[in-house]
Amino acid sequence: MRTFGLAAIVISFTALALSSSGHAACGPGNESCEPSGDEARAKIERLLDSAYLTPHSIVSLEKLDGRSVETQDRKLYEIRFFAVMNYSGDKLRCRTEYCPELLNYSVEIDETKKKATIAGWLFFEKAKQGWR
Repeated sequence: MRTFGLAAIVISFTALALSSSGHAACGPGNESCEPSGDEARAKIERLLDSAYLTPHSIVSLEKLDGRSVETQDRKLYEIRFFAVMNYSGDKLRCRTEYCPELLNYSVEIDETKKKATIAGWLFFEKAKQGWR
């Protein structure tokens, strides 16, 4: 009976250790292990502002997946996202031909609803003050 109890405890701790998220091992003081929602939104807004002339606004933003990667002296984070934006005007117009800033993203435009959906990956690097 005592052996069974000990085995159950060992199995429980092993399962707990294997199922814990990667956020727990982020670093001393458990500093911010991933970009905040505001940081992700700001980066997507900069991306869209650099691509489109047409006035637009993000109406929804969803983080689908994310993971951190650590190299020798850098902390990186990548987020897969899905964003919906509204725009005004007749058409969504690029700043330069074909919006090269968005070539690696899936962009679907619904001209009747004046809405666009953008999906793809964002990449961040940990800086002294937040993520960039």
